[in-house]
Amino acid sequence: MPPRILLHGSGAIGTIYVYLLQQAGCDVTAVCRSNYSAAKSNGFIIDSAVYGNGIHIKPTIARSPEEAAQDGPYDYVIVCTKALPEARTAEVIKPAVTPGVTTIVLIQNGVGIEDEYAALFPENPLISCVVYLPTTQTEPGRISMGNFEQLEIGTFPASAYTSSKTAKEAADTLLQTLKTGGSEVKFYEDIQPQRWSKLLLNASWNPICALTLSRDVAFLASSPDAEKLVMDVMNEVVAISQALGYHSITPESAEYQMSRATDRKGGKGIEPSMLVDVLNGRRMEVEVILGNPVRIAKGLGVSVPRMETLYLLGKALDEAAALREPGRSLGGDETRVAREVVLRT
Repeated sequence: MPPRILLHGSGAIGTIYVYLLQQAGCDVTAVCRSNYSAAKSNGFIIDSAVYGNGIHIKPTIARSPEEAAQDGPYDYVIVCTKALPEARTAEVIKPAVTPGVTTIVLIQNGVGIEDEYAALFPENPLISCVVYLPTTQTEPGRISMGNFEQLEIGTFPASAYTSSKTAKEAADTLLQTLKTGGSEVKFYEDIQPQRWSKLLLNASWNPICALTLSRDVAFLASSPDAEKLVMDVMNEVVAISQALGYHSITPESAEYQMSRATDRKGGKGIEPSMLVDVLNGRRMEVEVILGNPVRIAKGLGVSVPRMETLYLLGKALDEAAALREPGRSLGGDETRVAREVVLRT
């Protein structure tokens, strides 16, 4: 019998996996936020270069995991929201997680994202995923997807796959279910090198494009030294990865990722997620994409001055996006008041 699934965060990426899981015969409940009204009334419409246009899906819709928990238990809770530490997502999904039964699946960016879930749910299998999926929500409930989908999955910790029968069965079942639904999904014995491999793109292009309000090709055209800066950041990611023992991530890996951007010269380029967040006044995944890697680098004694600079600038930009009034720069008062509120809570 196909598993029962709660998908938390049915935005551009989450909705595609709602579709794929339904294609596999799963009973899927989708937790929606900003698009709740549209999805509750009409479901979702997907226009995809892979699966076709005008695909209409109508999963069960809930406002929150707490509401969805009334129809549980769930075999899997899949998290597709942004990895924002302040969101405390592990606590948010807790009402829908049955100890010893529910497998938690993280389809999110960054590194070091699993710890809060592992700490809160020690009895539950945890699966960590890296996704490559060009997709955007053009209006509430309407998704436009590009021409590929790739999902890489593995248990957390990696040793759980061989040490825990429950974790192995959960990973194997999810893998087969996604394949049945049409996903280009692949299992990795250790998913962490895949996370660091994606960081080659995320730690460089995301903050650079967000800080300059430029797509990748526009930034490359802005200065003769623009390409070198991106490569230097990527090579700092390589240095951390090598220090962690992830020897598959090499300078050649960085060069390949750079070539994907330079091949887009002459076109309009792409908007990385942080740039999209800035343009829409949303919080960015600064901590998991830059903060955590920088802290890991310091612990390893690896020098990453460019990543440190991008982290500090990105963190300031993120704070400004959250606190400043439209048309005004951020002053010290807004920051001080916000921090006092955090301390009181």
